[in-house]
Amino acid sequence: MELRGGNITLGELARDPRARALVDREFPGMLNHPMAGMFMGLTLNQAVRKAGGRVPQKTLRRLVEELKAL
Repeated sequence: MELRGGNITLGELARDPRARALVDREFPGMLNHPMAGMFMGLTLNQAVRKAGGRVPQKTLRRLVEELKAL
């Protein structure tokens, strides 16, 4: 999947069933959360920065690599 240097939005990822499955695996229920609309406009880069410290870097790197491989 083309992540456009991390500038793909979370909303775009959520619309792709394969990408959605990967995100759901790592962050169950996040994309279905009632407040999910608030962060769907964030780019992948922005989301990774915001997750820093709360989510292990190893997990984030693996997810990004798996998304690229789609």
